[in-house]
Amino acid sequence: MEAGPLEPPHPDWADEQRMAFLFSAFKQSRDVDSADWDGKLAFWTPLVLQAAARRRRIRFTPRELGGWFQRNGAAPLGLATVLQHLARGGVIQTESSFAASVDTGWLARGVWLLLVKPLRWTLASILGTDTISPDESFIIVDHIKDKAAEVLRLCQRSLDAAHPVAALSALQQECREVCEDEKTFCLCLVQLQKDKKVAVAELDGERIVKLAHPGSNKPVVVTEVDVGVYHLMNCKKMLSHKAETLSQEADGYQEEARKQIRAGKKHLALKSLKMKKRTFKQLEDIHAKLDTIDTILDRIRSSQTDLKVVEAYQAGLGALRQSMKDVSVEKVENLMDEIEQFCDTQDDIRKTLAGESFDVAGGADVSDLEAELDALLQEEPQLQMCRPIHDLRFPQ
Repeated sequence: MEAGPLEPPHPDWADEQRMAFLFSAFKQSRDVDSADWDGKLAFWTPLVLQAAARRRRIRFTPRELGGWFQRNGAAPLGLATVLQHLARGGVIQTESSFAASVDTGWLARGVWLLLVKPLRWTLASILGTDTISPDESFIIVDHIKDKAAEVLRLCQRSLDAAHPVAALSALQQECREVCEDEKTFCLCLVQLQKDKKVAVAELDGERIVKLAHPGSNKPVVVTEVDVGVYHLMNCKKMLSHKAETLSQEADGYQEEARKQIRAGKKHLALKSLKMKKRTFKQLEDIHAKLDTIDTILDRIRSSQTDLKVVEAYQAGLGALRQSMKDVSVEKVENLMDEIEQFCDTQDDIRKTLAGESFDVAGGADVSDLEAELDALLQEEPQLQMCRPIHDLRFPQ
């Protein structure tokens, strides 16, 4: 039993007069009574989305919606107008238009018919009427995006990051806990196609899915390499299963030989041992094939890594060429000459400011200065004891 839509109850749900107004039909036009339209839309719009979220639903039909909001055996009469309002705002979308927005040729015929069968709402929208098919299914855009992201995480976790290709049926089985049926899973794949996170192709009647590498923004395309990898992976699974079966058979022949020996039937025991040997030979052949497949897959992985390295080299070379386009040897030599010239000029300025060519004596006669100094020393005899007069001379 699904949860009720109003748990805990809405404050207005017990107000008979208020609910009688909200359960009544909308006026023919908002211009007739804008308060009527705006009040009902403000009440029902969030309530519809909350009811779907509580049920963890990504889609619903008008018939289901009416059942969610039963009160005293009656359903709201204005839900069709509410759905049209949500559709015009891009909050919900019909399944048929949702699936038609991308290439969905890979969809199984049964699923495709389920998506495109109800067209009454689409035709009614074009004709401008309020008629909505009660069985038309609507997608809640935000809910399908969240569900698709969850599906992508589960699929990425189950696949080899180097070879993210698998059968659609296998991935659906992997996501069975979050997608209750094939239709839900396919709708999630359609959303991931829109987001350029997956590519789906049909190969010999089987649908295969390729996932985008985490963090990549490039469009996903199923290439011939992906098809080859898919075949190799399938072959590896088949051979591994065969090897496990043969190993069990060999153990059975070994046990059978022991039983025959205990029973004294040596010829039967010898026959069982021959069968065991033949089985081991087949097992060795299968292991050799598995080794070859692993080698091929490793080489493919290595080649993809080499391709990324080459692309990185090319990008780096382009960036280097762009950054050096205005630089040449001649320009650098001219620049160095100018730097040297300015350095020489700066040295000359610094020497001049340091006074290296300045005359500290100011052009005075040194002999006259020495005579004056001798006279001062004679007046102060005590200075002679400190230093001989002949040591106090100005430099020549």
